[in-house]
Amino acid sequence: RYLLEWPALDPEGYVGVYFRGGALLEGTTEPGWHTKMPFVTYFDTIQVTVQTDAVSGVPCGTQGGVVIHFEKIEVVNRLKPDMAWATVKNYTVNYDKTWIYDKIHHEINQFCSKHTLSEVYIDKFDQLDEHLVDVLQENASKWAPGIEIISIRVTKPTIPHQLE
Repeated sequence: RYLLEWPALDPEGYVGVYFRGGALLEGTTEPGWHTKMPFVTYFDTIQVTVQTDAVSGVPCGTQGGVVIHFEKIEVVNRLKPDMAWATVKNYTVNYDKTWIYDKIHHEINQFCSKHTLSEVYIDKFDQLDEHLVDVLQENASKWAPGIEIISIRVTKPTIPHQLE
C-alpha cells in the first residue's frame, strides 16, 4: 500500500487542494505532510495568510483622451481558509487573476474614463485606493466571498512627457 503513495507537503499558511484525473477532489488539507498517488493525483497549495499582489503597468485613458500609466498597484488580500475549496472550485487556483489582477485593470479604466487628467492625477488621486478597496470587496463579497480585500496602495501615475 505505501509503495503506491507519494508524500506531499502543505506548508504553514497554506491549505492543499487535490486533483485526480483533472477533477478537484472534495475539501482541503491542513499544513503538514500528506500522501497522494503518484502520476494520478496532483496537488496544489493555496495561500490563506495575508498576501500582497502587485499589479504593474496598468494603462488608463482619461476622459479627455490622455493615456497615463500606473506603474504599480499593490492589493493586500487574504483568502479565508474555510472558503478556499469553493473559491478554487469556481475560479481555479489562479482565482487572484480574475478577482484582483483583471479587476484592478477594469476598475482603473472605469475610474479614469470618467475623470479628467487633473482629477485623476491631483484632485481625486487620494480617494482612488479607497474607491478600489470598496469596489473590489463589493464584487468579491458577491461572487467570491472567500476573498478579503484588506488595503490597496496606488502609485502616482506617469503622464506623457509632452504634458509635463
